[in-house]
Amino acid sequence: MEPNEIKKRFAKKATRFYIVNLIMSVIIGVALYQTKELGIYKEAFIPIIVVFLLWIFNIDKLYRCPACGQVPRGKEGLIYLPKNCVACGVELR
Repeated sequence: MEPNEIKKRFAKKATRFYIVNLIMSVIIGVALYQTKELGIYKEAFIPIIVVFLLWIFNIDKLYRCPACGQVPRGKEGLIYLPKNCVACGVELR
């Protein structure tokens, strides 16, 4: 696969990653607000925490390296996606 194609594919995955993060943040925020307003905060706390944990521990699977298929974790954390894949060394951005 050519370097430009890898960068384009990773850019699409990164965009999808950020959009899903934004949507999940809004969903969890609205859920917390609604449960408080409806007075069911105690009953909804555990399901909301489960959804939050599933989201946090699985969100990095949305931006796998197009070249090798591994999750390219960088030193900057999840906010800034890595410039190079740690697994195969290919340039992603």
